[in-house]
Amino acid sequence: MNRLINGGDYLMLGFDHELRRDGYAGNSCHIFLELDSAVPVDALRRRLELLAGHCPVLNARPGGLIFPHWKLPGEVVPPKVRVRRQSEGVLNQIINEPLDVKNGELTRLDLIECAGAKTTIVFTWLHALMDARSAEYFIAVVGRDELPLPAPEYIAPAVPHLPFRERLRRIAKNFQTYNRYRETPPRSPGIRNPDEKPRLMYHVEKFSDDETACVQANAVRLCGALGEAQFHAAVAAVELHRLQTRLNCPAPSYVIPVPVNLRPKGNIEPLFSNQITMLLLQFLPAQLNSVAQAVVELKKQTTCAMRDGIVEGGVLFLNSLRVLPLPVYMAFARFGLKGEICSLFCGNTSAVNPQVTTFLGAPIEEFTHVAAVPPSPGIGVIFFQFHGELRLTVLHLTKTLSENEAAEFASALRSRLLNPDD
Repeated sequence: MNRLINGGDYLMLGFDHELRRDGYAGNSCHIFLELDSAVPVDALRRRLELLAGHCPVLNARPGGLIFPHWKLPGEVVPPKVRVRRQSEGVLNQIINEPLDVKNGELTRLDLIECAGAKTTIVFTWLHALMDARSAEYFIAVVGRDELPLPAPEYIAPAVPHLPFRERLRRIAKNFQTYNRYRETPPRSPGIRNPDEKPRLMYHVEKFSDDETACVQANAVRLCGALGEAQFHAAVAAVELHRLQTRLNCPAPSYVIPVPVNLRPKGNIEPLFSNQITMLLLQFLPAQLNSVAQAVVELKKQTTCAMRDGIVEGGVLFLNSLRVLPLPVYMAFARFGLKGEICSLFCGNTSAVNPQVTTFLGAPIEEFTHVAAVPPSPGIGVIFFQFHGELRLTVLHLTKTLSENEAAEFASALRSRLLNPDD
């Protein structure tokens, strides 16, 4: 039986459509696993074949003009496994290779044989298939055969069951919020390097145990009960404004998405579905002179959003638009901010799933999240923790930022997280 695609998944498909149209690989995400030894390739292929037979959606194709859905395959084809030798730039090459989505390739694994029998695994998946938390659990299941297989059946996404009139009210409230943002619209840097080949690049910053504890203490001091994700978002907003000022393209305002987990607490299901939505918050330049100022504004807007049901309204709004063809759907999604999606893609996956410790018997020494970012804004950051240590990945499109500019932004984020009062 074919499965309907929810509004969040459909938005991810819309980003995939836009990225491919502009010459990028598409809206794919990646997990890098650095292992201390080699892995048995045949055992990996057998495990993937078992998973593909158990979970047909791994071979599905998106389709449907009115009610978009996953078309389940007539035959089982396990995710592709490619074995490569370590070479300069191989990771950047892999993340810029598109998946063959039209033919049902929604996932892929690359094994990179490194010096000293070490191995790097790159797991690539279409963002419309699942979110990062789901992908962490999936990669744990692939690498550890003692873990239970994920549920193959479709589980409805977390959409609130509300009376029809209340649904309309919350959708209208959500739309009114974005219309208010239009009065002082955000503006991304845009295409600053038109001669560059369209590619996604990334830069990782790692924090030690002591540095992570320092960032956590800063989050508690400045954000209190709001938590680390909000502190990270406030720091990102401040540094984004400083970056665009350095680039001579300051914006009238900055709209930063703060992730909201829609999954019931402590539950990984539904696995093959995006259960994260984004609460959009708007900051004016005068509110970004310090992290403390940004936190005050963030608290105020978050309180209002929770009171008015903006998160639920956003989910309902996206679901109500999924009957539209992708180009029209994306035009509506951009309409609220006058052509922009946001000023910075901002993700926060918190602590990596504790079951991601070994992969086919090989201990995992390092873990990295990498994701695509929409053509506008062309820049993003993902925060996560591995073995209790904070990590952040700055993402950028080559036509928007240079490698040096992105590295400078990553360094500034690191410094500001450790010293928010500077």
